[in-house]
Amino acid sequence: MGNIFIDYDIGIPQIKCTDCGKCDSIIGRSLCSVTDRGCCHYFPEFTLVDIQRMAILEGGKEALELILSCPGTTVNNFNLYSKGYFDKAAYDQYISSGNLLKTGSIRDHTIFFRCCPFVEPGKGCKLPPRFRTTVCNFFVCAEILERPDLQDFFTEYLEERSRYSRWVYRESAVLAHILTENGLNLVSGFDAAIELLAHVEQNNYDFPELEPVNYSMISLD
Repeated sequence: MGNIFIDYDIGIPQIKCTDCGKCDSIIGRSLCSVTDRGCCHYFPEFTLVDIQRMAILEGGKEALELILSCPGTTVNNFNLYSKGYFDKAAYDQYISSGNLLKTGSIRDHTIFFRCCPFVEPGKGCKLPPRFRTTVCNFFVCAEILERPDLQDFFTEYLEERSRYSRWVYRESAVLAHILTENGLNLVSGFDAAIELLAHVEQNNYDFPELEPVNYSMISLD
């Protein structure tokens, strides 16, 4: 059937599912005008680790230009935040109707009316995995994570995801400190900050090899 596994894009880890985009996960349901956006409702925040990769790795300049060209992108001192599409009128009408989707553990119904600015409907993200946020690269839908018969298989995945997320946070803090020591940030000296990040030694996380979770080994009834 299908499986979930760790894949790498120039050493950057990502959880992948062979059925992604072809499943009926509730979180992939879109009630806004962008109907074929998969689960990409998240408005991404790019950390200094992400931005340093754009300053160093192949294709990074193009990725950075794409992010900066997005009308919803805000340049902050030590991150880039890209706001996407939110169909507020449709959301308000949906809430007023009282006819809400049965969403299980999902409490935030705005996700059905939002779309990431970098998703290409029916095709996926315009950014290669090496430049996507940790949230995007390590997302696993609730239908999988909350299934009792699958949880034991994902213990290592969730533990390593947490470790990796903490590492990204710490590394970004270190890079922010380096920029500050040099009197720089992304707001007051963007080009100079990017140039410095390109010359700071890039630390890499040694993400472990994890056994794929093969659906054929698991009852999906």
